[in-house]
Formats: sequence, structure tokens, C-alpha cells
Amino acid sequence: MKNLIYILLTITIGLGSTCVFSQEAARLDLKELRKKADSVLNQSNVSARSEIDVVFRLVDRLLEEDSADAEHYLIKGLEHFPWNLKYQMVYAELLAKRGKTAQARDKADLVLQYAETDDLIERARKVAGEEALPKFDKIKSLPGSHHCVVLVPMMEADKWLIVRVKEQLSEVLGIPVYIQTIETDYPPFGRDLRGAILNQVRRKIKEDINDPQVTNVLKDLDITKEDLAEEAKLLRVLKTLMGDAGPERIVEFESYLEQSRGKDPQWDANQLQEVLFRAVKPYRRKNVAYLGMTFADIYAKDFNFLFGWADRQGGVMSYRRFTADFNDEIPNQDRLIKRTLMQCLSSTGHIYGIKRCTNPTCARAYPNSLPEHDAKKGTLCAQCRSGFKRVFAQTHAGDSLKAATEK
Repeated sequence: MKNLIYILLTITIGLGSTCVFSQEAARLDLKELRKKADSVLNQSNVSARSEIDVVFRLVDRLLEEDSADAEHYLIKGLEHFPWNLKYQMVYAELLAKRGKTAQARDKADLVLQYAETDDLIERARKVAGEEALPKFDKIKSLPGSHHCVVLVPMMEADKWLIVRVKEQLSEVLGIPVYIQTIETDYPPFGRDLRGAILNQVRRKIKEDINDPQVTNVLKDLDITKEDLAEEAKLLRVLKTLMGDAGPERIVEFESYLEQSRGKDPQWDANQLQEVLFRAVKPYRRKNVAYLGMTFADIYAKDFNFLFGWADRQGGVMSYRRFTADFNDEIPNQDRLIKRTLMQCLSSTGHIYGIKRCTNPTCARAYPNSLPEHDAKKGTLCAQCRSGFKRVFAQTHAGDSLKAATEK
């Protein structure tokens, strides 16, 4: 247990230092920022890449002042980090402003092909001369009695992704899929980075509840396993277990916990489910599966995070942890669509009462992590296809059910 606490301390406190460089750059005046950027650009490619953010911060400042130097530093920054689509879009807009239409369109097309956010895609569409993303219909009753799925954007949700997933989900299931919006108030986030850290500690202590050190500490403090649900008692146990680390380490950990308030917010999936259920209640009819889609990170109970949360009434899925930004990956629309589609298939299956899949390569298999999710083929196994067909056969739908196209 002692070694596990040390590991946890190292990981969590180490996370707090990741933004130090960016914060330092934000405080520099323009002259100092230019000097720092020049210093970064004079380094080797590997070293410069790790600190290239300061160059892009300089670009922002120079653009604010309409300086001719902005383009120079923008090009230099993109030479070191060409996958920074945010600044590829900035470059496209700068080129368009200067009348370099063909070059601007090339940059915009790059963003349109790879960007994973509505903001960048909308800006790229404007430069490329394409129509804006479509508006979604407000929630309404659906006629008939056939099976169908209604995707409901909740809180923050990217239109482009929902549209693409809608198309593929309908193709795979062989039933209509709609997108409808709801107007409602959402609850505040239920947990932040501080809460997530404490939850990890809580789970680790519970896992090692029979460890002699843990047993003795709980006994000495007169705290039960159930008492660990209370934050104050959890912290008492944690500080006691950390005793050998020394008072300075404990203070450091407490400081990091305080700094973590409000960071990396997560929303309670059960609360979002309730919001969804209340909003769709007046429009419900048999055989319609309502699935909320959100960019917001979600959790429930003692789970550190969730990809999806569903029952027979409906569900909520989050694609936050599927994005390139979250995983420090190169942007890839097809990968994000595949990850999101697989989760939608899994959640829709739960809503229609189809048993959890036991085939690890099936799109509906339970993934304990993103690598496990990515290891799936992106297709429905024969058993899950049969499960959907049996459900949809009640209304003669689902005859065209087929496997998802592998990406």
C-alpha cells in the first residue's frame, strides 16, 4: 500500500506542472515573448516542438496588433507542429484576408478533412465557400410504431460528428435515426480533477482493504469501509497512510488537491439521464430509443469515467475521451467516428434490452479502456446482429441490418 500511495502522489502532483510553461508565456510582454519564441525556434526540432506553444502565443499577440511578422512566426510554428489544426485555420484565414484565395482554400480543406471540432470546421467551411453545418430539429413526436433511434445533443456536442454518426448508425441498424434537440437546464458538474483523484484513492484503499496497514489505520481512526464515502474521513485515512512520506509531501499533495478544484469537470451520468428522460417524456412512444450525445466527460458512482450509461429508458454517451485532443493524438475524423459509433451501438443495444456481448472484437463489447475499445473491429458480431433483428422484427424493421464498415 505504501508504494501505491507514493505512485499516486507522483502521478497527481506531476500533472500539476504540465501547464507551467504556458502560464509563464502568457505573462511575458511582447518583447520578452518574441525573445522567448526566437530562442525556441533556434533549438533542435525535438526541443523546439516541446516548447512550440510559446511561438503560437506570440502569433496571437502579433495578430492582435496586425503585425506583418505574424505570418513569419505562424509559418515557423507550423513547420515544427504542422498538425496544429487550430493554427492551420488561423493561417487559412490570414491568407484569405490577404487575397491569397487558392492557398487559403488548401489550408481550409486540410482542416475540413481532419478537424474534430465544430468551431474549426465551421471556420474552414466559410473560407472554402461551403454551407454552414445544418440546424437540428427541435424535439417532437414521431409518427408510426416502427423502431427508430433519436440522437439528442446534450450540453456541448459537435454537429458534424452527430451527423456522421447518425448516417452510419442508420446504415448499420437498418432503421431510421433522427437528431432532435431539447431545451433544458443542465446540472453543474458533479466532480472535478480533485474529486477524480480522491475517487482513485478511495477505490485503491477499498481494493486493499485487507492489507494489514490499511486495516490498522481504519481501526485506529475508528473508520469503516462505508465511511470512506465521506471526504473528510477519506482524507484522514489518506494522510495517515502517507505518514512515512513526510509532512512536506503531505502539504504538497494538499496544495495540489486545492489547485485541482474546478479542473477537468465531469458530469454525473445519472443526472444527465434524468434531464434527458424529463425532456423526452411528452414525446415518447414505443420502440423509440433516445440517446443523448455529449462532449462533456461523464462518470457514475465509483467509476472514474464512462463512455456510455444506458438502460431500457434511454442513455447518455460521451465522446470526450475519444478525441485526439484528450489523448494527445493526431486529429483523425474517421477514428473519432468509429469510436463514437461503436459506443452508440453499445448504448442502443442496452436501450433495446439486448444482452451484453461476449465477443471482445464486437462493437458492443464492454471496453475497460480506450485501447480495448480501439481493439474492436468496429463491426457487430453475428450474435448482436441477430439480437437487433429479433427486436426489430416486431415491426418488420431491421431487414437491412448489416455490419459496420471497418475503418
